[in-house]
Amino acid sequence: MKIYIFRHAQKAMDFSGDPDLTAGGHDQASKLLDRVLKHDLVQPTELWVSPKRRTHSTFRPLSEHFKLPLQTQEALLEQEGGETISDFRRRIEHLIALASNSDSDSKADSVIFMCSHYDWVIEAMSLIPCDTDLTEGPFAHWNPCQYAGFETGTEGVFTFLELKGVPL
Repeated sequence: MKIYIFRHAQKAMDFSGDPDLTAGGHDQASKLLDRVLKHDLVQPTELWVSPKRRTHSTFRPLSEHFKLPLQTQEALLEQEGGETISDFRRRIEHLIALASNSDSDSKADSVIFMCSHYDWVIEAMSLIPCDTDLTEGPFAHWNPCQYAGFETGTEGVFTFLELKGVPL
């Protein structure tokens, strides 16, 4: 099983609390689909998004092209106002465990794309049990539409596959 974690594409600046993407962000979402179509990125079998519009818009071209539903996961939301860092981290750990539960053979070939937010992705990088240190260097800052791919292991340790981004 493979898991790819994405930061949403470039968001618009508005004060609605739930902005969509900029024109450049929508272009990034289209380029993301192009990468999959060109086999520069593996094809997803599941698309998980936070409830925010910008995550839905980031994966919408993939959803429409591959006829995959956008599966809203509350656990992909950024840290909420009254949520402690411990609770936030537990929420992330729980979702990563849910995604990587490969007990069934039917999940072995699954490729889950998750789209979340800057703070969620940074915390996830510190929590994923991985063969690579995900807390420093290129993992310390995430641009819009940047992603990291992992393969789940039998011992519960992820194998790092790649870190890339879709430029504006």
